[in-house]
Amino acid sequence: MTLKKLYRLLIYLGILSITIGIIDRFTGNNAPEQIYPGKSITIIVPFKPGGGSDRIARAVNAFTEEVFGREFIFQYKTGGGGHLGVGYLAQSRADGYTVATYNTPDLALGPLTGAAQYELNDLRIIGQIAFDPNVFAAQADTHYADMKGFLDDARKRPGKLRLGIAQPKGGTHLATLAMLHQESIDVSVVLFAGGSELATAVLGEQVDVGISGLAPFLGSIDRVRFLGVAGKLKHPRIPNTKTMNEQGIPMNSGTGRVFLAPTGISETRLEILRKGLSAICANESFITEMQTSGNDPIWTDGKRIEAELAAFSERAKLMIEKYEM
Repeated sequence: MTLKKLYRLLIYLGILSITIGIIDRFTGNNAPEQIYPGKSITIIVPFKPGGGSDRIARAVNAFTEEVFGREFIFQYKTGGGGHLGVGYLAQSRADGYTVATYNTPDLALGPLTGAAQYELNDLRIIGQIAFDPNVFAAQADTHYADMKGFLDDARKRPGKLRLGIAQPKGGTHLATLAMLHQESIDVSVVLFAGGSELATAVLGEQVDVGISGLAPFLGSIDRVRFLGVAGKLKHPRIPNTKTMNEQGIPMNSGTGRVFLAPTGISETRLEILRKGLSAICANESFITEMQTSGNDPIWTDGKRIEAELAAFSERAKLMIEKYEM
């Protein structure tokens, strides 16, 4: 190669390098904050398709192109009651292009029970998009009219009835054990990885009654009888179902649907995500879709949820010791 050709090659490579740098700066990971996101955001769903988390993420995704300029890329990482996927997020690059959906209070309980390989401070909470009160459900032809009837039968037949619970060592698990202890009830507890697996077990009569959010039962709602709502208010989708409190059984339990990012994400990008998801949550079409799927779409900023979970963690430590979780 002649010296003249070498100079030309070096000039060409220099121009190419500058061009690539400019393109990379204005697209993808290194895009200036004012044009973030410069590419599609991957959302990790830590449960199987069809469950409550997946349904909510899909509902949000219907509006992401309008708000963020592009749709989510879905990635399913299941296992460990959802903690595997959240752990993967915690180890991901904190550039704002990988987020996840998960649940509270399970997010705080995982590190406390040893079920999770992450700590709360490994994550930032973008915000809570909805709240899903827990419901007790049985196969449609069950002879139980409500949860009071089920618990009365359980007292007569200690250890004989089967109660299914979604997500081992999660918030629903802890709240249900507390209720059973308070009512002096002895049942066989059967644990399932998530709501979709529990719903299948209820329909197949592998358990007598199951507790989870309403969403996993929506696809087969005509084949299910709801025995109680574990919340302060009746559920608008099943208005004829009494709350546990109305049945004389004090119990308030549910799932907060949160969106997460890895710790280290810039405050600017975190705020862009918060404003975008907040706008989606205020969209009338989104609200209608969420209510149809059995959720109460109320936006709560991540800063508030982070503070609430920190306080909850302190209380939960004592409960975990008590129930030997």
